[in-house]
Amino acid sequence: MKKDVKYSYKDVSVVPAPVSKISHRAECNPYDENWKLPLFTAPMDSVVGLENYQMFVDKGIQAIYPRTIQIEERIYQLQSVMDEDEDSPWVAMSLQEFEDYLCDPDYKFPGIPHVLIDVANGHMQKIYELVIKSKTVNPRLVVMVGNIANPKTYKIAAEAGVDYIRCGIGAGRGCITSSNVAIHYPMASLIDEINLEREKLKEENSCLTLPKIIADGGIRNYDDIIKALALGADYVMIGSVFTKMLESSATTYFTYAGIPENWSKFKYDPERHTYQDGRFYDINPETGSWDEIKLRKEFYGMASKKGQIALNGKKTRTSEGISVTLPVEYTLSSWIENFTDYLKSAMSYTNSVDLEDFKKSETIVMSDFARSSINS
Repeated sequence: MKKDVKYSYKDVSVVPAPVSKISHRAECNPYDENWKLPLFTAPMDSVVGLENYQMFVDKGIQAIYPRTIQIEERIYQLQSVMDEDEDSPWVAMSLQEFEDYLCDPDYKFPGIPHVLIDVANGHMQKIYELVIKSKTVNPRLVVMVGNIANPKTYKIAAEAGVDYIRCGIGAGRGCITSSNVAIHYPMASLIDEINLEREKLKEENSCLTLPKIIADGGIRNYDDIIKALALGADYVMIGSVFTKMLESSATTYFTYAGIPENWSKFKYDPERHTYQDGRFYDINPETGSWDEIKLRKEFYGMASKKGQIALNGKKTRTSEGISVTLPVEYTLSSWIENFTDYLKSAMSYTNSVDLEDFKKSETIVMSDFARSSINS
């Protein structure tokens, strides 16, 4: 048994540089080389759907069409680009769908298809065999795999030609894999150690690709995202935090504040509803006045009973996820504004002009006393 201690986000903090040449956080660039924020939406139908995909993209977030959308629509999205150098939207696929469509030379994709093999167990050998096969058929394919919870898997993915790898099992809010199956690797250590694997492979120059690292799961607040990036993640994938925004695709319920709760389904109407200073208001049809309302979103892991029914029309196995309702706390614009300001502030402390600099930041493990003082 390995006895070296591993760490989660709550156990680490980012250390400021001894001196920073940055005078104002406006000097820091929180976007990647393609002018995208270092964020992905989780491929969950409580986050993104056909109606709001473009909204995330317009805000600089890489969105992924989930598997709950019909496969014909997802294939249409892959084939919807007009130019051979144009990136397709990201779509999620099961392993069988990936084999059927991306490993079959009869399916043509005019641009650069972007596909996530969306399975819970990213350690299956068949995944990497199919990635090799698919890139023979579609050399321009960009493929994301996961989820993994062993740093050594990174090399296997790199040798197969994987472009992005999702890291993290059992850390997500809607996931109960760790508490029931015992499979887990604390997220801070996982990202750190995978990044070290990448640095070794970069020096050796022996692999087909060096997959981008996506930290997936365990994000509770802005600081968790910032810690993941400082530890070496290229992107952070977000589920429940995005579900809690007004514009997410989750089923939404509302009740008037200050009266006994009577939750009803809610559909946002800009003519009738408004958001101001962190509060939501509705024109009460009985009084005609603007009344404050409380909103909640339905959130569930895709391995939960509800998630399995959404994917397959029925429960197919023992649940490894939960279903809850979460309070709506912000709009996408307000969340993005906060996130970019917090990230640029962290970058200014660490003398990081861009994200590549920030990934080299110093991080430390905090004592129990230090953690309790921050949380109090």
